Amino acid sequence: MNKIQAALRDQILDTVKNIKKHKVGEILNWLLRNQIAKYSLANDYYFSTQFTLDQVKKMNLDVTKRSIKTKKNKITYEHPIPSKVVFDLILKAKSEIEIIDILKKTDYIVILSHYEDEKLRAKGLISSMPEGWSYGDNVFARYEKANIEVLTKKIKMTGAIRR
Repeated sequence: MNKIQAALRDQILDTVKNIKKHKVGEILNWLLRNQIAKYSLANDYYFSTQFTLDQVKKMNLDVTKRSIKTKKNKITYEHPIPSKVVFDLILKAKSEIEIIDILKKTDYIVILSHYEDEKLRAKGLISSMPEGWSYGDNVFARYEKANIEVLTKKIKMTGAIRR
């Protein structure tokens, strides 16, 4: 966990407290979902696929720069466990320690081409995990279901966080 993630973790814990205390609905839920997404996007290392790396190379782009995520470049940053799923897990958590554990165990980003992202969409896996998946199971289960192979080598990222 880096400094930005530590700050976001603290914000997430405070937002969860406020959601439970004030019960004001959607505005705080929206804030929490965005904080959760930013938490993983702030990670210093991302995963990718060979297909995406080949596409990035053909376009003469630097995969380590977060700024390559654009519609023009047809690149996206994907949460292996969708932020909505992490949000639901966090709201069910019984303690701050459990929330921190959830954040640690779901702290992954995969750089994907739009082509691969469409494969997830075709399987109905854009904002949900495969049927039968439970917290603690393989975090890359959606990709396996869509026949997308995530490489094990991590990529050190630079630049501003992009959502």
